[in-house]
Amino acid sequence: MSESTEVGDQVGGRAASPRRQRPSVTASVVHVLKRRIAQGDWAAGDRMPSEPSLADELGVSRVTVRAALAQLENDGIVNRRHGSGTYVNSIRPLVSSLHLNIGSDQMITSSGRTSGIAEMSWRQEAAGQDVADRLAVEAGTPVVHLYRVRTADGVPVTVSDDYFPAEFLPSESVTLGPSLYSFLSKVCGIDVEFGIATLTPAQAGPTLGSALGVGEDELCMVIRQVDYDADEQPVSYSVEHHLASALTFQLVRQGPHGGRTPGR
Repeated sequence: MSESTEVGDQVGGRAASPRRQRPSVTASVVHVLKRRIAQGDWAAGDRMPSEPSLADELGVSRVTVRAALAQLENDGIVNRRHGSGTYVNSIRPLVSSLHLNIGSDQMITSSGRTSGIAEMSWRQEAAGQDVADRLAVEAGTPVVHLYRVRTADGVPVTVSDDYFPAEFLPSESVTLGPSLYSFLSKVCGIDVEFGIATLTPAQAGPTLGSALGVGEDELCMVIRQVDYDADEQPVSYSVEHHLASALTFQLVRQGPHGGRTPGR
């Protein structure tokens, strides 16, 4: 969900031409380092080159490298030890961590692969009972349905269906891009505070199998999630089907005295 890609679409008006959003220098360095770790340049437990060495090698400032390493540490990929250096974590694999409410794009890029969109469409429709219950609205309420097929290195790996109330749309024609979190925040003025998700396995079936280019019996991990604002009101509902053979998920569990649980 919350991603930058090359696809855009017009809501309530003309179709928008594709747009490219350039990542920051720090984000680019993070992507490069993740890719190099994923391909085995530095194995689990290895000490990475120093900040000055990485800065020289990548042609960026030490400040940028330091910020990138901080992001990798936050993602659980590396461990920075004061006076010793930065080490690739040996206990947390380079997979998608479910303790962070991030989008499919970041899940894919965190594995060192390039994320893309093979198909994207949207429409306004009447909410069915399940969608209505998730969004705490009446059945038949107008909602926006965003459909996307995401790729990793050009291969389809994820199909997502996202829904949010059509009343969130401003009166003027706006561009609905593939980053739903960004759209809700920047265009609708609604910030997602947290999400509550359930995970279940399921076979792809004929429709998803066709979209993903796999057999009907292929196993998918299904993530159903409701996102909430700061007032704990539901603002969007998503159903994501991830190819189990393409993406691995991990859940980082805090100790009994750590962390904050929404609603408690």
